[in-house]
Amino acid sequence: MSFRSRFGSLVIALISFASTLASAKTTRYGEDLSTKNLAAHSTFHYELTRMLARAAGFSAAEAESLAVANEATDTGSFTGETGVTITLNGTKRVSVSGQYWHFARRDSNNATGEYLYPGSRNTCAYFSIPPRTCPGDEPELDEIEKWAVYAQDTPPPGMPQVSSDAGKSFQQVAGKSLFALAIYLHALADSYSHEACMASTRIRAHKPNPPECSAVYWHIKAEFGNDPEVDKGVSYTQEAAHATWLVLKWFRDKNSLAGAPLWSDEQAYEFIQNWVKLDQPLERREAAVKALESLQ
Repeated sequence: MSFRSRFGSLVIALISFASTLASAKTTRYGEDLSTKNLAAHSTFHYELTRMLARAAGFSAAEAESLAVANEATDTGSFTGETGVTITLNGTKRVSVSGQYWHFARRDSNNATGEYLYPGSRNTCAYFSIPPRTCPGDEPELDEIEKWAVYAQDTPPPGMPQVSSDAGKSFQQVAGKSLFALAIYLHALADSYSHEACMASTRIRAHKPNPPECSAVYWHIKAEFGNDPEVDKGVSYTQEAAHATWLVLKWFRDKNSLAGAPLWSDEQAYEFIQNWVKLDQPLERREAAVKALESLQ
């Protein structure tokens, strides 16, 4: 039931509001869609990431596994529509290390200083009072990138564990692997999704107010659409998608993976600009699936 719907009964309205609050606890970028064949999931973390990965030059199978692992970073386990199931331990948002993976801060540029992130903002600057400042003045996203792209160091929470057989057996997620990249992409996108709240309140968590910290408002209403009065988070979503595209290409380049991107930057950015304006999750899924099919 839509949070925006109007109801003639106060009782029904209160029930709807309570229901929305409950669903917001599981909403990230967020679990905005479920279908006959797919459990509740994020159209950003799954469909968009999969399509951009394929357009960046990953094979269809690699793009699927990467997107499934990206979604599993939130939920712990996810099965994509080709039947690929990925289970991750150590990254779920409701966990001891949840803040690290889902509320990471980033610098204006990447860890090696070789390119700028979209927006070019150092989000550590929002946290000027210890002990909430970035540890050693290094954003969490730098630590994640060094592990995921260059296989340097170990993330402070420890190596996540991954299973590709429905949780029957696990192994460490190796740096420079497809699974490490998926986790990095998830943390990168979330760093934009949570940035407005970090800037306004200096916290790395959800709370009811201000609106940019509210899961109900920000993640359900504000991050997609074409209404500038309501959709205050769209610019952050655009930047997150641009950053995803940039990192997908960067990972391939730094690890000398064969194959050129199937799309130009202009094609990717035009698709992103149109995609984030789609207010309904099913529309976003269908647009991403159609674009993916054109790349097969």
